[in-house]
Amino acid sequence: MDINKIFDLFESGSEVKQDNSVFIDIKNTPIYWIGMFKKLIQNNNVFTSQIIGFFDKMSPEADKEDLKEAGDRVAYERAWYYINKIDINNKMHQDSISLNLDKQLKQTLEKAILYFQEFEEYEKCAFIKKILDFTNSF
Repeated sequence: MDINKIFDLFESGSEVKQDNSVFIDIKNTPIYWIGMFKKLIQNNNVFTSQIIGFFDKMSPEADKEDLKEAGDRVAYERAWYYINKIDINNKMHQDSISLNLDKQLKQTLEKAILYFQEFEEYEKCAFIKKILDFTNSF
């Protein structure tokens, strides 16, 4: 943090200083999308147990299996929202995958394929499989 920049904000006078800073919206980058995909699937069990706990307090007769399925659906669909933005033919996206490449990424890709296979969403499976194949090429 530059203390002079803070005090420059309060300078009096009509002279306006130009700040040539560049800000990047990290939420619009492939490295963020891959990270969010990975985190959503990794934290799915915690998320689902929190949903079950919440509804169990509200309505103890609620079907826990239905709640688990709903929690899984929310987590995996949101994870799909992020991974779907990846273009495996784009060099920047490929570099982002390689930067995030670890055992957990491969596991989350495999889990997502298994999840979407269960619901016969084969287009999603094929898309995720391309990314998994790319990770296996390293």
